[in-house]
Amino acid sequence: MAPKFKTRDVDKSLYTNYLKRAEECYRAARNSFETQDWNSAAISAIHTCISASDAMCIYFLGKRNASESHNEATALFKTIKADDEEINTNANRLARILSIKSMAEYEERLVFRTEAEKILKDCERFFEYVKAKLPK
Repeated sequence: MAPKFKTRDVDKSLYTNYLKRAEECYRAARNSFETQDWNSAAISAIHTCISASDAMCIYFLGKRNASESHNEATALFKTIKADDEEINTNANRLARILSIKSMAEYEERLVFRTEAEKILKDCERFFEYVKAKLPK
């Protein structure tokens, strides 16, 4: 039996709105990193990937994740093309990025430069993959 995810149906044509949101967040992440604002860079990179994942899911599945669970967002992304190596590689990137969301946004400690660097690197790779798979 296929897993059930809490999703929201979205018209396929609206994937471009999520892609635009991802692009803006990515630009903010790069700018924040350059000004050594590690927390902002990490949070913006995380939101880049959330929007990029939503864009992919909307385009290929006609829905996006509506759950609070980061694991469900990654699992839904994987359903775009089951057992595809590129999808799985990028789903793993997405999972790594989302795994630090709570720490970066809500916990007392701040994001270190090395963490922001890693997140941004994964973000860049994930976002480039998404953009390559979607129509311009």
